[in-house]
Amino acid sequence: MMTQNNLHVLLFTLQKELFGISVMNVIRVTNIEKLIRIPKAPAFIAGAINFEGNVIPVVDLASKIELGTTTALPGTKVIILEVDHDGDSLEVGIMIDEVLDVAQVEAASLLPPPLDNMGFNTNALTGMHKIEDDFYMILSARKIFEKELASLVQ
Repeated sequence: MMTQNNLHVLLFTLQKELFGISVMNVIRVTNIEKLIRIPKAPAFIAGAINFEGNVIPVVDLASKIELGTTTALPGTKVIILEVDHDGDSLEVGIMIDEVLDVAQVEAASLLPPPLDNMGFNTNALTGMHKIEDDFYMILSARKIFEKELASLVQ
């Protein structure tokens, strides 16, 4: 039985920072083959990809959390996420630099995210997790896309 106390997180790098996101939200990790341009999309939308016959928007996660911008290169990875919101779900890709590992994190061991001085918007963080000497910022898929999810419901 999976308890709420343990999170399985996919660890990855973005702009030389260490992040994690719950595997509960991860559908697949894929390479960017070809980005489809989306006219008039918000700045943080890098484009879209064709994933199993569906067009999925790809978000420049760095841009979305105010950490800079990611250039889509052939080796750039996309984590395809499924984000639930009040029974609806949104499929979206986030561009990252590199997938590192999957780790099990005890929810109780998560440190609260620092409130400021991180150089980016920390509202999307669930908390910080320390592995050896490194701190990973654990993102909440739901918090990253809060505004977009809210607009789905209207």
